[in-house]
Amino acid sequence: MSNSNGRAATAKSSHNKRNKISESGAYTSSSNQDTEEETERKEKCPEGKKAAKQRQKGKGAPSLLGDKPSQNMVFFHEVITTKAAALLKAAEATLIGAEAKKEKARVEKYQMYLKLMEKDTSTFSEAKPKRHENVLDQLARELAEE
Repeated sequence: MSNSNGRAATAKSSHNKRNKISESGAYTSSSNQDTEEETERKEKCPEGKKAAKQRQKGKGAPSLLGDKPSQNMVFFHEVITTKAAALLKAAEATLIGAEAKKEKARVEKYQMYLKLMEKDTSTFSEAKPKRHENVLDQLARELAEE
């Protein structure tokens, strides 16, 4: 048995355990020879026993088949929904509180304006009536803007 006969025999059987041999007898790389059929077969492989058990226990990744969500996920969703509702109510309460504070400040400013309007300025020295009028004008402008 010569080398050329051995090579011819291996060339006829086109498969070797390690690499494929072309008709010319040269070794070819098998690293990147996946065909479309092989990749489709890999994508459609059934779920293994271990993955199925983990999915049933709620530990594994959920299946794309639409199984019911785990109890932990349902509870998590309820907690997040409740928390979001509570935050929304807190924000509304804060807004109402801020509006009430603003209105209280406006009422206090208006009461000060009325008190200064009733003040008798006849006993004031020369500079005080002018300042009093300036303060009244400033309060009136601020009240009109609000």
